[in-house]
Amino acid sequence: MTLVPLNELLYKARAGKYAVCAINCCNIENVKCVLEAASEACSPIIIQAAPSEARHSTAQGLAAVVNAIGRDLKVTAAIHLDHGDSFELAVQCIRGGFTSVMFDGSSLSFQDNIEMTRKIVEFSHAAGISVEAELGMIGKATEMDELLAPNYMTDPDKAEEFVNATKVDCLAVAIGNAHGFYHFPPKLDLSRLAAIAQKVQIPLVLHGGTGIPEDQIKDSIKLGISKINFSTVTKKAFIDAVKLYLAENPDTVSLTRLMEAGSVSFKEKVASAIRQCGSIGKL
Repeated sequence: MTLVPLNELLYKARAGKYAVCAINCCNIENVKCVLEAASEACSPIIIQAAPSEARHSTAQGLAAVVNAIGRDLKVTAAIHLDHGDSFELAVQCIRGGFTSVMFDGSSLSFQDNIEMTRKIVEFSHAAGISVEAELGMIGKATEMDELLAPNYMTDPDKAEEFVNATKVDCLAVAIGNAHGFYHFPPKLDLSRLAAIAQKVQIPLVLHGGTGIPEDQIKDSIKLGISKINFSTVTKKAFIDAVKLYLAENPDTVSLTRLMEAGSVSFKEKVASAIRQCGSIGKL
């Protein structure tokens, strides 16, 4: 396995007109599924952890698991902090072995978002670490405990100003996407995405990959999306498989068989995400 900064994966993806999928992980089972699926598909991959996940496993612990599981696999990967909520957590993840971090300042004022993102970029770049930021507000509350107002789209002109001011490496945009399960069929604002891509010269990120129709995913990749996040779909598959196993084996005390049952479904969804991103064979 080769660990690289996030931007090394994303600039190659943008040039090749595919995206790299980012899968949220919090334990050894998740990491094993992701790395094995990526290796089998000859695909680059991003293992990421939201703040609650990073704190659960610890940054150093999660990075150690990734290195141990990936040691003998042919795969190129980044370890990424998803929706980082503070400078302190970004520092912990960088020191723990992550190769990129996100700071989500979307709930801050535009200027405060710039100032905090710039601070994290300066620290991260000094350590050779990539930084993702968010502009606009990606919709609805999730298991990551976000407290979001109704979805606010990313303004193309503000995106250009933000990127120039912060020197961030990639930008998560709000174009009608949302975290979690969609209550109505999503319709991405692809004209807005095209306008943003004309204004900024860095890879763009699409959060909320769960439930976005494949034709819209393909169109968004053509317009500059180079990283797509998947979390809800893989977690739900794991949990449903564990529930089914327990229903069929109510007296089990084998945690390994329980985790194996969940991991089969988790890995299947990771493989599907890789396929949707068009990154099979892109190592």
